[in-house]
Amino acid sequence: MDFRKYINDKLFKQSDRILEFGPLTRPIASKEKYPNIYFADIKSTDDIKKLYASNEYLKSTGLSVELDSIIDVDYVVRDSYRETFKDIEKFDVVVLSHVIEHMPDIIYFFQDVLNILKKDGKLVIIYPDARYCFDHFRNGTSFIEAYDVYNNKKPNRNAVFDFTYNVVHENNPIFFWNDLKIVSKLPKNKFTDAVSAYKKAGSNEMPEDVHFWPFSDYQFIKFLYDMERAGLLGFEICDFYETQNNTQEFLVVLSRKKLGRVDYGRYEDILGRISPATKNAITAKEKADLNDKVTVLEDTKKGLKIELETIYNSRRWKLLKKVADMKKKIFK
Repeated sequence: MDFRKYINDKLFKQSDRILEFGPLTRPIASKEKYPNIYFADIKSTDDIKKLYASNEYLKSTGLSVELDSIIDVDYVVRDSYRETFKDIEKFDVVVLSHVIEHMPDIIYFFQDVLNILKKDGKLVIIYPDARYCFDHFRNGTSFIEAYDVYNNKKPNRNAVFDFTYNVVHENNPIFFWNDLKIVSKLPKNKFTDAVSAYKKAGSNEMPEDVHFWPFSDYQFIKFLYDMERAGLLGFEICDFYETQNNTQEFLVVLSRKKLGRVDYGRYEDILGRISPATKNAITAKEKADLNDKVTVLEDTKKGLKIELETIYNSRRWKLLKKVADMKKKIFK
């Protein structure tokens, strides 16, 4: 499934006011197609070009950015969405592709972005699955880590250490999906560099770019569930598409929360059909197909058993058995 095509065809309307945060070189849609789409970032266009001319993030991950393809930014976000857009009409859709993992405080992001959405607005997220990108050997994200950042207003220096120590120079999802000697990519980053980045983060000297929150699709939905149980999520899940074969991203569509309680059934449904562990675990559809095959085999087995019983009870079978017993006695 092409998530970008789905968003353009199914989620965006021509009249929508759309805000894409962090488009870099690949916006979800163009201004030619959607006249009311706007682009935002925490840096100006010129500053983004300076950042991606060369930085440690690019060197560590093996990514490259074509500077001339960087999209012009309409709004530079300062401090918060609430303050930046306080005098600007709210948006029908806010979309972020491969951006939220860079947010220093992910819980605060979900609360702040509500301020710029219309009452029936949608938050659309494309998120990189840590299993199939340069985050493959990272140690994952726990809810308490994110809550600690949110509650204490301190940077996640553990994530800075983990990123510096365990990120690898490989970002091709097919490599990870097909086990192309994954162990050959084991991280070899220096412990001293990770410690240095960790100490700097403790002094609020953050790297220019880092993935603070590595998640698989299952882990991300579980994280939203943990946030909602804690009363920290003002959204509910409208739509969700798990990481597709040979890709490295999943799609979540959220709307403003309507229920005054946690929709346990919704989370049970989603988490029940995706794997909490590895890509080699069978999907819900594969499991259903296997169950159908087992049912067919069991029905066939029952049918054959009935046929055999019919044969065993027939006069012809009893006669043949009597003849066979007589032969055994004669030739014994």
